Amino acid sequence: MKIIDLSYPIETGMPVYPGDTEVNIHNERTWEADGFRLSSLHSTMHAGTHIDAPSHISDNNVMMKDVDLCRCIGTGVLVDARNKNIIDVECVQNKDIKAGDIVIFLTGWAKHYSTSQYDDHPVLSEALAEYLVLKKIKMIGLDMPSCDHEPYPVHRILMKAGILIAENLCNCESLLDLKAFDVYAIPLKIDAEAALARVFAKEKTA
Repeated sequence: MKIIDLSYPIETGMPVYPGDTEVNIHNERTWEADGFRLSSLHSTMHAGTHIDAPSHISDNNVMMKDVDLCRCIGTGVLVDARNKNIIDVECVQNKDIKAGDIVIFLTGWAKHYSTSQYDDHPVLSEALAEYLVLKKIKMIGLDMPSCDHEPYPVHRILMKAGILIAENLCNCESLLDLKAFDVYAIPLKIDAEAALARVFAKEKTA
């Protein structure tokens, strides 16, 4: 069984969306001083690999604690969108996307993680967002910080339809080696509009 971890580690000082609070992991207790370790985390829910719930940018009031875990697990569909500044419907027309699938967009943008260029990322078109809504997918996954830029029209289209958005994935190139895979995108069960998450793919075997 092959498992590919698509998540960044959560670390003090890790990259965050411009203007967001910095991540800090504080060692409350240490082995040397206390005989055990205890840490606290200060972070927004949009740092590193995370999932946006419908309430993030829409009038849909579903918080992450309300999301059924069935919506976080599904058959993965990989879309190779490298070298595309605008990812449009033509990028997915040759893909057999079914209701309930989780569509992962490989843009190659993860190579810019931790640099200023990371925030100048490609975008999904509004036409593609509408197409994915019609397909009734569960979630999209992105190896970049967002599917669009302000005023976030793609976020609004997907979230109004209840489609989740997993952002800041990594290692998506490794999915090219798999014939078929399932995606597990497991968020914290938190009363918030998003959640830090562990996202991974598991190869399907015959």
